[in-house]
Amino acid sequence: MKKILLLILIGLFSTCTSEDTTPSVELLESINSAVVGFEYESQEMQAFLNQPGRAYVSGYFMIEEDLADDVIFGLDIEWFEGVDSPMNFEGADWMGLAGINREGILWYPKGLPSNLTGTPTEATNWQIKDLQFTPQANTWYQMRIEVDFSKLEFVSFTLTGGGVQIEEDLSGEQLDYPNYIPFDEPSLTLYAFSLRSKEFAPENAGSARVFFDDMEAGVWDDEQWQVTFTNGFENQAEVLPIPVELPVIPLSNVEEDTWYFENDDAKTTIVKENPRTGEYALLCDADLTVPE
Repeated sequence: MKKILLLILIGLFSTCTSEDTTPSVELLESINSAVVGFEYESQEMQAFLNQPGRAYVSGYFMIEEDLADDVIFGLDIEWFEGVDSPMNFEGADWMGLAGINREGILWYPKGLPSNLTGTPTEATNWQIKDLQFTPQANTWYQMRIEVDFSKLEFVSFTLTGGGVQIEEDLSGEQLDYPNYIPFDEPSLTLYAFSLRSKEFAPENAGSARVFFDDMEAGVWDDEQWQVTFTNGFENQAEVLPIPVELPVIPLSNVEEDTWYFENDDAKTTIVKENPRTGEYALLCDADLTVPE
């Protein structure tokens, strides 16, 4: 067992704290403000988890006018193999994450050969592509990530809205295995996130807030896509902490159709501000200030 996570997912960066040049302001070295939802119970999900294959996650995002250029935001879909009867490696976590910044640069972590022999990645192997577009403020865009868990590879990244339609072929790009995840049983997990690092955040850089709404996920059943998850942040008032038991966490302790904090530092809230549909949206804030 390479890593046991005290709070399930550490995020993509470390979260040590240090003092800013202003003595009274304490900043995180980095932050991954993310929520996670779990899928595992339905007939479609049980069939998928018995024979993992193609799957997707989609959702809508909106940025503000003053969003800082260094903030990366997007979606993620992951397959937890579980501890009891893994297909490949005990507790393996296969991650299909992709995000962009306000300059239209696509970021995604590519797996390493060592992942395929059961070793989690020590440092994120980021890949970047220029999408040749600039997302506009106060405009809803839909992002979609498709992966193939049978091959442990990405398939595609798609972005539509604001008069643009972009699809990047990511087939053949290996999924990352970043963490040992000690749940007893397998599950599919879905995420929305906004992240940044102090190293790349200029002073007075602007907002780090990104809004998300109308999340969806599905799996391919050899004939068609089966939508297995829809959630517009209308069913709970606040994001919850994941119920943790160590050394192995019972998946049955985690409720489906529920959003949890992905890590302890995440600044994620369900808000009435800027919903795309309904009354609520998700706000992911990558502000580096340490809460008082």
